[in-house]
Amino acid sequence: MVSADQRTWIKDLQPGTEIEESFVVRSKDVRQRRGGGPFLAATLGDRTGEVAALVWENVEQLDRLLDVGAVVTVKGQAQRYNSRLQIVIRKASTVPAESIDETLYVRSSSVDVDLLWKQLTTLVEEVENKHLRQLLFRVISEPEIGDRFKIAPAARGMHHAFRSGLLEHTVSMSTIGRQLAKHYSLNADLVTAGCVLHDLGKVWELEISSSIEYTDEGRLLGHLTMEVLYVNRLIAEIGDFPDELRRQLLHILLAHHGEYEYGSPRRPKTPEALLVHMVDLLDSKMAGMLEAINADGDPEAAWSPYSKILDRCIYRRRIEEE
Repeated sequence: MVSADQRTWIKDLQPGTEIEESFVVRSKDVRQRRGGGPFLAATLGDRTGEVAALVWENVEQLDRLLDVGAVVTVKGQAQRYNSRLQIVIRKASTVPAESIDETLYVRSSSVDVDLLWKQLTTLVEEVENKHLRQLLFRVISEPEIGDRFKIAPAARGMHHAFRSGLLEHTVSMSTIGRQLAKHYSLNADLVTAGCVLHDLGKVWELEISSSIEYTDEGRLLGHLTMEVLYVNRLIAEIGDFPDELRRQLLHILLAHHGEYEYGSPRRPKTPEALLVHMVDLLDSKMAGMLEAINADGDPEAAWSPYSKILDRCIYRRRIEEE
């Protein structure tokens, strides 16, 4: 395996480049050509991004090699089709597990993790309610939680789907939420606690190696269930925690997806719960918007490549501040 500074990154691919490089298989689908016969459409990834890939020949053989989640070395050529970069694969081989450096294939937050953790700690220190402050410090002080929180993604394929994405999303949400709570004269401590804890269950729901996958617990229970059970247990252990405060905090966690069709067991029924939901939506959509603007593609193009997260292309031209 070549070192990180010698490999060909997806962000650096240019049309016409001959490629022999390792990538993780994000997805694949065998389809039928218009004129008959199969072809394979796949998505390959590394820590700098993703690229579409096509297999026209030896489809059956390469389909067996290109397992989703597997790290494979592909030989082929980068091409541009309809302003979209893609790799036409001619050959592929599986990379032995002992040769895989997982950090090459999963993107990481662009913000330093230690800085993010310091910012999270500062936000918790600003909480004045002694019960919420004690609860939050109990959560972030547990080594198992802290270690997982620092590397966990916020999602498998949507917003902040990268190493330390959960921490980046949580800090962003907590910062925005606390300020908006003060603007609307809401309970800023309760909103901050809701933001810090709203996706805590993802430290158990998702696991990260050369790709991001759901754990068995995540598939069976989901992050909402796991975080509510965990927080409710901690509250019971702390003791002397006001029951009304417990109810409203747990409601925020259960309602932060907003609507039933988005997997929310409850719709927001308090101002603080609605605010946490809206800040979650805002931060996830803005992250998707900025990612689309900065996505690989024709650097001179006015429009981004299609964004699956936003279900649209994004206008890239910015008006600079004077």
